[in-house]
Amino acid sequence: MRISNENIIESARRQRQSVNRRMSVEPWHSPNLRSRYATAMGIAASLISFFAGYAFHISVSHSSVQHVAQRIQIQHDTIMQVQTIHDTIYQTRIVTKYRQAMLAESNNSTPTKQSACSMLCDDIPYELLAIGR
Repeated sequence: MRISNENIIESARRQRQSVNRRMSVEPWHSPNLRSRYATAMGIAASLISFFAGYAFHISVSHSSVQHVAQRIQIQHDTIMQVQTIHDTIYQTRIVTKYRQAMLAESNNSTPTKQSACSMLCDDIPYELLAIGR
Protein backbone atom coordinates (compact mmCIF):
# COMPACT_ATOMS: atom_id res chain seq x y z
CA MET A 1 0.00 0.00 0.00
CA ARG A 2 1.32 3.37 -1.01
CA ILE A 3 0.88 6.35 1.28
CA SER A 4 0.06 9.55 -0.54
CA ASN A 5 0.35 13.16 0.59
CA GLU A 6 -3.41 13.33 1.10
CA ASN A 7 -3.26 10.40 3.54
CA ILE A 8 -0.51 12.13 5.56
CA ILE A 9 -2.47 15.40 5.66
CA GLU A 10 -5.67 13.66 6.78
CA SER A 11 -3.83 11.75 9.53
CA ALA A 12 -2.23 14.97 10.84
CA ARG A 13 -5.64 16.70 10.83
CA ARG A 14 -7.25 13.88 12.86
CA GLN A 15 -4.45 13.90 15.41
CA ARG A 16 -4.65 17.69 15.83
CA GLN A 17 -8.42 17.53 16.39
CA SER A 18 -8.05 14.83 19.04
CA VAL A 19 -5.42 16.86 20.91
CA ASN A 20 -7.61 19.99 20.74
CA ARG A 21 -10.60 18.09 22.15
CA ARG A 22 -8.60 16.89 25.17
CA MET A 23 -7.32 20.42 26.00
CA SER A 24 -9.31 22.55 28.42
CA VAL A 25 -8.57 26.26 28.31
CA GLU A 26 -10.51 29.00 30.06
CA PRO A 27 -11.78 31.72 27.76
CA TRP A 28 -9.79 34.95 27.72
CA HIS A 29 -12.81 37.20 28.25
CA SER A 30 -14.48 36.26 31.48
CA PRO A 31 -18.20 37.16 31.57
CA ASN A 32 -18.33 37.96 35.31
CA LEU A 33 -18.57 41.51 36.60
CA ARG A 34 -15.59 41.29 38.94
CA SER A 35 -13.04 40.75 36.13
CA ARG A 36 -14.48 43.62 34.07
CA TYR A 37 -14.25 45.91 37.09
CA ALA A 38 -10.61 44.88 37.71
CA THR A 39 -9.74 45.51 34.06
CA ALA A 40 -11.31 48.98 34.11
CA MET A 41 -9.52 49.88 37.35
CA GLY A 42 -6.19 48.76 35.92
CA ILE A 43 -6.61 50.92 32.82
CA ALA A 44 -7.70 53.92 34.92
CA ALA A 45 -4.74 53.50 37.31
CA SER A 46 -2.32 53.35 34.36
CA LEU A 47 -3.64 56.57 32.85
CA ILE A 48 -3.67 58.44 36.19
CA SER A 49 -0.10 57.36 37.02
CA PHE A 50 1.07 58.37 33.54
CA PHE A 51 -0.34 61.90 33.82
CA ALA A 52 0.89 62.30 37.42
CA GLY A 53 4.41 61.21 36.46
CA TYR A 54 4.46 63.49 33.44
CA ALA A 55 3.34 66.51 35.49
CA PHE A 56 5.90 65.72 38.22
CA HIS A 57 8.68 65.41 35.62
CA ILE A 58 7.83 68.81 34.11
CA SER A 59 7.79 70.56 37.50
CA VAL A 60 11.09 68.97 38.59
CA SER A 61 12.87 69.68 35.32
CA HIS A 62 11.93 73.42 35.29
CA SER A 63 12.98 73.98 38.89
CA SER A 64 16.27 72.11 38.48
CA VAL A 65 17.17 74.07 35.35
CA GLN A 66 16.70 77.36 37.17
CA HIS A 67 18.86 76.25 40.11
CA VAL A 68 21.60 74.98 37.84
CA ALA A 69 21.57 78.22 35.86
CA GLN A 70 22.12 80.21 39.06
CA ARG A 71 24.99 78.00 40.24
CA ILE A 72 27.11 78.17 37.08
CA GLN A 73 30.43 79.95 37.51
CA ILE A 74 32.73 80.64 34.61
CA GLN A 75 36.37 79.97 35.38
CA HIS A 76 39.14 80.73 32.96
CA ASP A 77 41.89 78.20 32.96
CA THR A 78 45.40 78.28 31.60
CA ILE A 79 46.77 75.25 29.81
CA MET A 80 50.47 74.69 30.38
CA GLN A 81 52.62 72.16 28.61
CA VAL A 82 54.48 70.15 31.22
CA GLN A 83 56.33 67.62 29.11
CA THR A 84 58.26 68.40 25.95
CA ILE A 85 58.15 65.66 23.37
CA HIS A 86 61.12 65.48 21.04
CA ASP A 87 60.61 63.92 17.72
CA THR A 88 63.16 63.19 15.04
CA ILE A 89 62.63 64.32 11.48
CA TYR A 90 64.87 62.84 8.85
CA GLN A 91 65.41 64.63 5.62
CA THR A 92 67.23 62.70 2.95
CA ARG A 93 69.07 64.36 0.17
CA ILE A 94 71.65 63.31 -2.36
CA VAL A 95 74.98 65.07 -2.12
CA THR A 96 77.40 64.73 -5.00
CA LYS A 97 81.03 65.55 -4.41
CA TYR A 98 83.49 65.60 -7.20
CA ARG A 99 87.09 64.77 -6.45
CA GLN A 100 89.96 65.32 -8.70
CA ALA A 101 91.18 62.18 -10.30
CA MET A 102 94.37 60.88 -8.84
CA LEU A 103 97.10 60.81 -11.38
CA ALA A 104 100.11 58.64 -11.11
CA GLU A 105 103.23 60.65 -10.61
CA SER A 106 106.35 59.73 -12.34
CA ASN A 107 108.99 58.57 -9.97
CA ASN A 108 112.50 58.71 -11.30
CA SER A 109 113.85 56.33 -8.66
CA THR A 110 112.45 53.24 -10.39
CA PRO A 111 114.03 52.19 -13.57
CA THR A 112 111.86 52.51 -16.61
CA LYS A 113 113.02 49.27 -18.05
CA GLN A 114 112.29 46.13 -16.11
CA SER A 115 113.69 42.85 -17.03
CA ALA A 116 111.44 39.85 -17.09
CA CYS A 117 112.24 36.96 -14.81
CA SER A 118 110.58 33.69 -13.86
CA MET A 119 108.77 32.75 -10.67
CA LEU A 120 111.87 31.25 -9.28
CA CYS A 121 113.89 34.44 -9.35
CA ASP A 122 111.39 37.22 -8.43
CA ASP A 123 111.54 36.64 -4.62
CA ILE A 124 107.72 36.55 -4.14
CA PRO A 125 106.55 33.92 -1.58
CA TYR A 126 103.86 32.20 -3.68
CA GLU A 127 103.26 29.53 -1.04
CA LEU A 128 101.57 32.19 1.15
CA LEU A 129 99.16 33.03 -1.68
CA ALA A 130 98.30 29.37 -2.07
CA ILE A 131 97.60 28.96 1.67
CA GLY A 132 95.34 32.07 1.69
CA ARG A 133 97.19 34.24 4.17
